[in-house]
Amino acid sequence: MAKIRIEVCMISARGLRRSSPLWKHQWFVVGWVDPNSKYCSKVDSSGSSNPTWNTKFSTSIDDTKVNPQELVLTIEVHSREPVFLREKLHGTATVAMKEFLGKFADSRSGTEEVGSFQLRKKKSGKPRGFVDVSVRVSEGTDGVTGHSGSHEEFGHWDSRSDISLAIDDEPLVHYPSLPRRSSGGGGGGG
Repeated sequence: MAKIRIEVCMISARGLRRSSPLWKHQWFVVGWVDPNSKYCSKVDSSGSSNPTWNTKFSTSIDDTKVNPQELVLTIEVHSREPVFLREKLHGTATVAMKEFLGKFADSRSGTEEVGSFQLRKKKSGKPRGFVDVSVRVSEGTDGVTGHSGSHEEFGHWDSRSDISLAIDDEPLVHYPSLPRRSSGGGGGGG
C-alpha cells in the first residue's frame, strides 16, 4: 500500500464530571496515533460537562514500516482548574485503527466515520463519559498537520517539549509555560 493518511477530528465529549457553579472545570483533549507527535485542542472554558473542541489533526503512515493492524488512536481528556491551573487526566479512550484501515483497504477510497468512544480512568478502567471522534482514512502524503475547527492556530504536543495549548483567541502558549519550542516537530497550519 505505502502511504496512508489518517485525519482525526476530536469533536466533543459527553457525560464528564459536573463542576460547581463557582469552580467550573476547563476541558481540553490530547490525541495521537504516533506517541511522538501529540495534538492538543484549545481549552473549552464553558464549564459544561459536554465540552466541544472540533480540533483536527492528520498524520501519514507508511504501512510498509508499521503494521496497520497494531495502530491505535489514543484520546485523553484533561480537566484544568480555572484559578490554580492544575490539570488532571479525566479519562482515556483507545481506538484500534484496524477497522478503519480495513474499510479503506477494501474500498481504496477515502472513508470517514464518526464514533463515540468510552473514556476510562487510567488505573481502574472505570467509565468516565464519552468522547466523539471523526476518523478519515485516505491515500497518504508526507507530513503531519493540525488545526482547530475554525481553521485558527492549532496546538501540537511534542513529547520532547511537553504540551502546547491554544487558549481562546490568544497565541499558542506552552502549558505549563516552558522557555523553548520543539524545533524538529512538524506541523503546519491548515
